[in-house]
Amino acid sequence: EDIWNDIVPMTFKEIAKLPNLEQRRVGILCLGLERLASEVQPKLINKETVAKSTTWVDVNGNLVTTEFNDTYELYEVSGEYFNEGLESWNKMDNAYFVKLKDTSTDRIYFIWVNPRSVYETNTNNPSWGFMLNEINAIQCIAWTIQTNVPQGKIEKIIRQGDCILIKPNGEYTPLERVRHLTEKEYKTLLVAES
Repeated sequence: EDIWNDIVPMTFKEIAKLPNLEQRRVGILCLGLERLASEVQPKLINKETVAKSTTWVDVNGNLVTTEFNDTYELYEVSGEYFNEGLESWNKMDNAYFVKLKDTSTDRIYFIWVNPRSVYETNTNNPSWGFMLNEINAIQCIAWTIQTNVPQGKIEKIIRQGDCILIKPNGEYTPLERVRHLTEKEYKTLLVAES
């Protein structure tokens, strides 16, 4: 307690330089998302809202259908926040994250995404022709969900926080490698979430 007031909180740049991934995770957790965002000054690339309907069970055990709007924001963070002191061959490109609100708790989350992979997932084209303005926030949030069920073989998707349940529509052969969901699958097959 006698040194508590002398502790100087770390900045995001200092946290990003920590050698261990787990140390960086704890550092970012302690820093908090609001302070992280203010320090890295993210640039809003795309913002989209999806009208959704889901069914929940109320405290009395009754099924209740809830309508809500779910907003996703895609941000870009300059690589300069990660590159201080690194050799030129080791420097990072800009980084990207999706900002979203948890539908049941109203907590805000940032999920880092790979825009080139998002582009490839939604266009089936190689990313060498990729342009940032060709992806959107919904494609990015869909990309965060992975499955071994082939495209066209999903009946519905149910999301309970980080737990994703995917019901196939009939017989299918599981993919050898998992794949990311597309924007179309996310918008049309997600039937319930909490």
